[in-house]
Amino acid sequence: MNGSDVRFSERTSVVKQLQAVSSWGLAALALCLTAGLAEPARAEGVQETTHGIGKPAAEAGALRVAPDSRGTVVSGVPGRLTADLPPGGAGKSGRTTLDQPGCTICLGTPASVTWTGPSGSFHVANLANNRSLGFSGALEMKAVVSSAQPVFGQTINSIDFSATESFSALQAGYQYTPVDSGTVAFYGSSIPAGQYWLLLLAREYVTGTWYYTDFVLMDKKVSCTGSACSVINPPSSCVEDANTMCLVGGRYRATGRWKNQYAGGAQANLSKAKLTDVTGAFWIADASTYEFVVRINTATNNGRAWISILTFTDVEFWVAVTDVTNGQTKEYHSDPGNRTLLYDPSFFVYP
Repeated sequence: MNGSDVRFSERTSVVKQLQAVSSWGLAALALCLTAGLAEPARAEGVQETTHGIGKPAAEAGALRVAPDSRGTVVSGVPGRLTADLPPGGAGKSGRTTLDQPGCTICLGTPASVTWTGPSGSFHVANLANNRSLGFSGALEMKAVVSSAQPVFGQTINSIDFSATESFSALQAGYQYTPVDSGTVAFYGSSIPAGQYWLLLLAREYVTGTWYYTDFVLMDKKVSCTGSACSVINPPSSCVEDANTMCLVGGRYRATGRWKNQYAGGAQANLSKAKLTDVTGAFWIADASTYEFVVRINTATNNGRAWISILTFTDVEFWVAVTDVTNGQTKEYHSDPGNRTLLYDPSFFVYP
C-alpha cells in the first residue's frame, strides 16, 4: 500500500469534551479539555476497520494477568509497549455500549481505525471512568495488533500499530467524548509478516506503571507483509460444494486434500460427506469409505471450539478449517505414516 496514493481532502479541528456519563446520573459540569487535534476526512484507498455497538505495533509485548487478578499486566520490550491493568474493581453494572464487561476505565463503541502508508487515525465514541469516586491516572489510547484473538484478563501478545494518544486524569463518572486521534504515525511497515487481530487499547498510569484497562476488537483482521499491512475481508458465508462442507450452522468451512506416498506422491482434493451439523468425513474413491473424519465441538469450557480429526489412513493429508464469521483459519497436517488423532482445543475462539 503506497501512502502517496491517498490525499486527505480536509482537516477538521475537534475538541475533547469532558462530559458526565449519563448512566451515573451526575449533573453536567462545564469541564472541557481542548486538545487541538485534527481528524482527517475519509479518502479513497484508505484502509479501515470498524467495530459496531454491542459487538463483542513495532516491538512485541506480553500482556499477562496481573498479580491481584483484577486485570492484565503488559510487560513490554524496551522502547515499546509497557502497560498493566490497574486495580480498579468491577465495572459499573448496566453499561450497554462499553466493550469489556470487567473494565472500569472503558471505551465506548462504535470505534474505527483508518490508515494509509505510514499514517492514519482512530476514533472511539468515548473513554469513560466508570468508577464511583476519585480520579484516574493519566490515560492513553493506541492501536495494537495481536497474532491471537485477545481475551480480556488473559495473556495477550501484542505489537504497537500506531502512535499513542494521551489524555489527562479523568474524574469518576465522566468521559472524554468523542475521541478522535487526528493523524498519527502507523507502524505497518515494521510489523512482521502474518495475520493479526487489530484492537484499540486504553491504558492508565498508576503508581509508576502503565496498565491496560479496556480494548475494542475490530471486526476485520490485518494482513502484514513485513513492509505494509492491509485489511482482510473475511468470507461472509460458507458455501458447500463437492469438496467443501459447512459445519456448526455454516460458521466453519472445512476442506481436505492429500498426497499419496504409495502412488508416486499423487495429490487430490478429497470429496466431502457431511454427517451431522458438527461432523463430516472426506473420501477419495468411495463415498462410503472415509479417509478421515472432522468434528467441531463448541460445547466447551474454555471459550474455544475444539477440532478433532480422526484418521483411517496413513497417507499424508491436510484439513483446512475457516471460521467465516471472523476470518480465523488453520490448516491441520497429518504426516505420512501417521495413524493418530489430530486434536486442537485452543486455536478457534468461540463464540
